Amino acid sequence: MFPKIGSQYQFIKEVGRGGTGVVNLAIDTHSGLPVAIKTLFAGISDSNPEMLVKFRIEANLYLMLSHPNIVKLKNLIIQNGAHLVMEYIEGQPLDEYIFNVTGPIPTQVTVAMMKDIVSAVGYAHNKRIAIEGYDGVLHLDIKPGNILISKQGEVKVIDYGISQGSDEERGEKIMGSPMYMAPEQLDINAKLSPQTDIYALGVLLHQMVTGDTPYSKKSTQEELFNSIKNKPLKRITDVYPFADNRLQFIIDKATKKYPHNRYKDCNEFLAALEEIN
Repeated sequence: MFPKIGSQYQFIKEVGRGGTGVVNLAIDTHSGLPVAIKTLFAGISDSNPEMLVKFRIEANLYLMLSHPNIVKLKNLIIQNGAHLVMEYIEGQPLDEYIFNVTGPIPTQVTVAMMKDIVSAVGYAHNKRIAIEGYDGVLHLDIKPGNILISKQGEVKVIDYGISQGSDEERGEKIMGSPMYMAPEQLDINAKLSPQTDIYALGVLLHQMVTGDTPYSKKSTQEELFNSIKNKPLKRITDVYPFADNRLQFIIDKATKKYPHNRYKDCNEFLAALEEIN
């Protein structure tokens, strides 16, 4: 059901749903432009004050993260629940784009997209936010579903919902999307860092060039976690024989099991991508 948040927003349709909320497409009747409205489920916003605080932090992050490849916030509404009004990107998530449009993405297109994604993630890593612990912003849920590809081919990073500050104390729960989580993300006592996002970027790159995830989707959670901690990703040419093997070194470096063995930052990751002609 579309939230009762006044007459400014006219409901069009639901466009997404997750564990904590729903995203609706609406028209902003003041501007005439489409918007995406992310709404926390009522039970969560009413009974979980911590989640509401996190939602407000997410809104502040979007306000302060001004980058062409990060989706923009238009409004925060705390009325009959909690709602983020975002710019609407007409297109589809990267996983759907791979499945419906391209299959494995050609090298030049992959590299161009990855440069935009890595640039956006690195920008957030280096952005000081006026919130305690936020000397930089870790995304912590980088995956194809959180990368939007517009009809014009523009790339947008979305969903900073479980992000945390680079110096913020880690929460008590393991959060993220298991297939894309770094080994340290699975250990509640381990410190998270920009290298945690860099690992996920490496997994993302693997999926872009092969059209498939690096670990079996049929694995149990225990099997998947064991693979993440102890096994290398599948060789890209084993998954897709025509994958550009020049990208294998970048994927290997980004997904090292120990954070200090990965790229030191997104600038170093970008420099490696620049070497691919």
